[in-house]
Amino acid sequence: MLKKLKIIFLTIVLLCGFPALSEENITTGTIDVYSSSPLPSIGLPKSMVPANIQTVKASDLGKQSGATIADYMVNNLQGVTVNEVGGNPFQLELNFRGYNATPISGNPQGLSVYIDGIRANQPFSNTVLWDLIPNFAINNMQVIAGSNPVYGLNTLGGSMSMQTKSGQNFKQKNIDVTAGSWARNSQVVEAGGVFDNSNVDYYIGYEHFTENGWRKFSPSHVNQLFGKLGVESEMSRYEFSYTGAQNILIGNGLTPKDLLGSKRDGIHTLEDETQNEYSQVALNMSHFFDEETMMAGNIYYKRSDRATFNGDLNDEFCDGDAYDDSECTAAQQALSRSDAENLNQGVINRTNTLQDAFGLNLQTTLDQDWRGRRNQLVAGFSAEYSQIKFKQSEQEHLHLALSGHIGGTPDDIEVSTGLTGKTKTYGAFVTNTHSYNDKLSINTAIRYNHVQVDNRDTFNGPGSSASLTGKHHFERFNPSVGVTYQPNKILTAYSSYSESSRAPTSIELGCANPAQPCNLPTQMADDPPLHQVVAKTIEGGVSGVVTKDTSWNFSIYSATNHDDILFVYANASNGLGYFTNVAETTRKGIDVGVKTKFDKLNLNINYGFVMAQYGTNFTLVSEVNSSNSSDVIQVSDGDYLPNIPKHHLKIRADYEIKPQWNLGATLTAFSSSYMMGNENQQHDSSGGLQGELPGYAVVNLDSQYNFHKGWDFHAKFINIFDQKYETGGRLAETRVQTDRTHGDDRNVASVIPGAPRAGWIGISKSF
Repeated sequence: MLKKLKIIFLTIVLLCGFPALSEENITTGTIDVYSSSPLPSIGLPKSMVPANIQTVKASDLGKQSGATIADYMVNNLQGVTVNEVGGNPFQLELNFRGYNATPISGNPQGLSVYIDGIRANQPFSNTVLWDLIPNFAINNMQVIAGSNPVYGLNTLGGSMSMQTKSGQNFKQKNIDVTAGSWARNSQVVEAGGVFDNSNVDYYIGYEHFTENGWRKFSPSHVNQLFGKLGVESEMSRYEFSYTGAQNILIGNGLTPKDLLGSKRDGIHTLEDETQNEYSQVALNMSHFFDEETMMAGNIYYKRSDRATFNGDLNDEFCDGDAYDDSECTAAQQALSRSDAENLNQGVINRTNTLQDAFGLNLQTTLDQDWRGRRNQLVAGFSAEYSQIKFKQSEQEHLHLALSGHIGGTPDDIEVSTGLTGKTKTYGAFVTNTHSYNDKLSINTAIRYNHVQVDNRDTFNGPGSSASLTGKHHFERFNPSVGVTYQPNKILTAYSSYSESSRAPTSIELGCANPAQPCNLPTQMADDPPLHQVVAKTIEGGVSGVVTKDTSWNFSIYSATNHDDILFVYANASNGLGYFTNVAETTRKGIDVGVKTKFDKLNLNINYGFVMAQYGTNFTLVSEVNSSNSSDVIQVSDGDYLPNIPKHHLKIRADYEIKPQWNLGATLTAFSSSYMMGNENQQHDSSGGLQGELPGYAVVNLDSQYNFHKGWDFHAKFINIFDQKYETGGRLAETRVQTDRTHGDDRNVASVIPGAPRAGWIGISKSF
């Protein structure tokens, strides 16, 4: 397949030398510019950058407002799919070209996310908490595909860089109120501008969001605050900002399909609650020494206090029948029947993760001609020190109620894990872009990463065989090289090779022993060391302009993760597993996009194809998979990663009914994918237990109407045809029966149902 992709790309590049249209007849308008790093720099034309770059503006977000920025990306951007594994709109697992950015600990993370040049990935597990990103404050965003080393750790498949509003670009006051389905209600208040007779500007915004959720027992309460104070002179700008959040999210996750009910809103066990409290203060600066020399940087402090409360089935439940059927744990099987007995049906797992991080980023841009041609050199340095305190406990309860709640007589609370960790991360990079001639530009970059993880076990004493105490360090130089070729004003082609890496996190290093599997967020044990993940990507693409209103792009890529870290399930009934290195996983695919305009109709079409595959042979525990042998399945080189559709299509149409009235429609369609537990794709579904998720298509509508000066009415309706679909699934076992009583283990297909038809209306006033 890779050879075929290379041939296609080379053919397209050769065709670029023979323009089919006369460039003199086309006016391309303004030149899009791109910053070479998450921090501000002297912009480069996108035609000089060897990457597929997608941009989003605040006005785009306003037309299709969703719970998070991830919601917009899923519905509009190339290469993006979603797995709603958390069962909550703020806990989406976003997938870009087969790489994840997710709030769920344990899922492999492969995307880096920045806000105003500050890394948003959490130190403990590299997760991205979408509920901590204030949608209302985003001014623009770039999504950069590939393993660009300049964007640092975790940029295996791509990066996202967001910039927030300021008083310079938001000079108004705005109030927005929205309400509708699922008792969703949100209020946003914003104000920005420049103080009279001064060079000081300000922006402040606050959102309160609450809803009952469309699934049973799944309310959310989100409070977000963002403020920025800026001081600007002719050559400099300084910004002091604060980000705060206090959120309660309940996402009840995977549920056996026969427990969903006719309304598909059923749950498995209750309740799965996450509380996030977050504060960040940052000082950003940029200074032009002259038109060709610029310095930018920031310093920041952020604190995250995350607590989870999860009601689960008790994996140590053991009665007489279970003992005879070998359904008890191995440790219980070694005991007598009476000693092994444990009649507690449920368990409450609690965790608390406290993270403090201090960091700085600094870079210099030199945009000076070299040998009579434009040359831009950017050199930067970053450092972050984080402290982590993690604690996990469990409390067994006697009964699982028919509602799914864990109740009855409780046992004592037992602390199962205690960990403090210190992580030191340093990075330095240099990237250079040189115009070799009027048509050809060359980009090179190299970055050095150094990560030190120092864990101390506060639960198991020093010298204990189960102690988590240990020091780990990882370092690597990651290079990239790329070229862009623009034979004329209407065609641009590029090709690149890049490498990036990510180090194992504390959560992964603490759960890597097959003999002592853990559940997630995680129970930890002493573990063998893990290797860092290294991604190597080959990419090429071509873009063109047909008319001033019509443009297109095509990109093709092949990425290989070496020593990829995956969470491997060791038992289907209790969700226990461990992190391990897998020799290779690969992602190969194409992205295609077309934008055009017909009078008052704007049309945007994006198609993506990705083959996310294992690149080596290995074994997995999967008792439910019909092809298992002694509860083990054989995964082979070329088998597909679960829950990643191969094909996706996104069509966005926006029609101007009147100058003050717009109507928009979005179609998203995704092909089928394999469920977790069916990683070998050999499960036989004829027995009634599915091993694949069917493809699906969803249509959303939105409209904005300016009915009076400063007054706007807006509406959004999702899944207007009320399609029944699932975005993720796993072959599993459960003791919850179809009538919701507690009984013997049974095999099930657990799925994440998609949201049904819903709608919201709102009104906003600008001053």
